[in-house]
Amino acid sequence: MLEAVATELVRRGHTVTVLAATGGYGGSGDAVETLGGEKGVRVRRMKALSFGRASKLAKLLDYASYYVAMVPRLLMVGPRPDVMVALTTPPFLSVLVRVASRLRGARHAHWVMDVYPDVMLGHGMIREGGLMHRLLGVVARFGFGGRRSVAVLGLGPDMAEKLAAYCGAGRKAEWVALWETAGRKAGEGETEALRKARGWGEGETVFLYSGNMGLGHCFGDVIAAGRRLSGEGVRLAFFGRGGRRREVEMAVKEGDWGVAVPVMGDYVAQEELPAHLASGDVHLASLDPRWDGTMVPSKLQGIFFSGRPVLFTGSATSSIGRWILESGAGWVCAPGDEEAHVAAMREARDPGVRARMGAAARAYAERHFNRAINVPRVAEILTGGVER
Repeated sequence: MLEAVATELVRRGHTVTVLAATGGYGGSGDAVETLGGEKGVRVRRMKALSFGRASKLAKLLDYASYYVAMVPRLLMVGPRPDVMVALTTPPFLSVLVRVASRLRGARHAHWVMDVYPDVMLGHGMIREGGLMHRLLGVVARFGFGGRRSVAVLGLGPDMAEKLAAYCGAGRKAEWVALWETAGRKAGEGETEALRKARGWGEGETVFLYSGNMGLGHCFGDVIAAGRRLSGEGVRLAFFGRGGRRREVEMAVKEGDWGVAVPVMGDYVAQEELPAHLASGDVHLASLDPRWDGTMVPSKLQGIFFSGRPVLFTGSATSSIGRWILESGAGWVCAPGDEEAHVAAMREARDPGVRARMGAAARAYAERHFNRAINVPRVAEILTGGVER
């Protein structure tokens, strides 16, 4: 997503430098490359720790090392920036960027992927209204605030509403939905070949979950409903990783699934993504309502472009819930309502219903998740009208 926006800024005549950690790229010291030719996006990867997500301590050390590496680069990167744009990993990067932008005589903007400290509430790390929550709220407001703040940009309407609390009086957060990245639509023969290779029968309705199985997602209702309907031609398939994968694996092992045992797989390669997304008859998505507005999972964009309906476990007021209901491209079921999930799955067995909803999904994506429309909008908002 960032590469698309940075490339668009270069196309408009801006000079763009991206500061990132080396992470999985390895190497010693700083690594510098230019994307898109001599006048493209300059990417400077700083050497930082990369313990990964093995534990909270490992993640904290990674974040701390990134902050330490970032400070001198922000103060010395040339040419002098007109706008410094912060993303949201590590948390509260906005504070560092606001301070650095003041010292460099620049403006600052924020493209928010996760809303802190609200994400920490969803994690159960802090208590709502507690001292830590209030203190971190002050930190968030400082990071986004000030007269030199160009924009605070979120990913959906509920996130913009959540961010409004940190933008100060007289200011508002904006939002632009992300876009699909698959790049092409899979051919029918390609999709059929993949389904056959995976052992999925022609008469089965495959409910596919693809992506991060993170702590903000919920799977119990779809697994329970899928088990009840396994004798009616319903099969579940889960592809991806994350904090809840082990929980999903354990739930799949329990009970009698008959011949429709759920499939478990890993992430798929980018070039395989179009056929993979099209291989499911209905896609599964979820978000615990406690996390509404703190993040907006980006899986919906690719699903809609693949022309498949969605069964969403979550609230109707979340961004995903709103988009599904507005488009008529699926079902929104509240967490804990197993019967609603069963009813939705049974309705989804009808090929005519799936075809109608799939067409609605594709049409909605072309209007609202279109890369050619949304990337320029993000670029325009983040630059705040700064002249080339």
